Amino acid sequence: MKSMINEHNKLNRFNLSKTIKSCAMAVIAIAMLASCSSDDDKSSDPVEEEEAITKLILTFTNQTDATDTVVLTWDDVNEDEVIDAGEKTVEGEFNTSQVYNAVIGLFNKDEDFLDEDILANQASIDAHFFVYATSLDFTMERASDDNARSDKNKLGVKTTWTAGATTGTGSISAKLFHESPTVSDSDGFGTAAGTDTDIDISFDVEIQ
Repeated sequence: MKSMINEHNKLNRFNLSKTIKSCAMAVIAIAMLASCSSDDDKSSDPVEEEEAITKLILTFTNQTDATDTVVLTWDDVNEDEVIDAGEKTVEGEFNTSQVYNAVIGLFNKDEDFLDEDILANQASIDAHFFVYATSLDFTMERASDDNARSDKNKLGVKTTWTAGATTGTGSISAKLFHESPTVSDSDGFGTAAGTDTDIDISFDVEIQ
């Protein structure tokens, strides 16, 4: 009788061991399946590419004469994301001693890049900053209703340009910095550290 009990106990221990091993193998199999499924999900996720700016329009309108306008346009017609000289146009000339309100527009094909990608929320505004420069007799300030970053620097979408008394031909350039570590709008035209720019373009213009 004692022998039969011992055999019964051995059988129970054997069955328990098999059950534990089976359960462990099942857990490992489920974990591996979950891992593979997770990897498949990651590999199938589409990579979101940063959209390119394909068109820029910088419009200057005389504060006292709405018919006096200067429009600077770049249109990436061949969609190669390169600013070619033949893709830039300048309509109009600046007049001496006049004040112009300027507004910049950015587009990605038919999408309003400025509204949908930069002005969409405060975080996007904070990640960008326009810097302007000119070789002509201009002073510039950022408009009172321009979009403001959290650091109180104005973005530079809306600006005011005053042409001086000196005539001549020269350039106006615009750069859109992305996630610059430091920016400042203290001189109107703006300064920014870093080299990451979403747009960097220059136009030949004239004050007459």
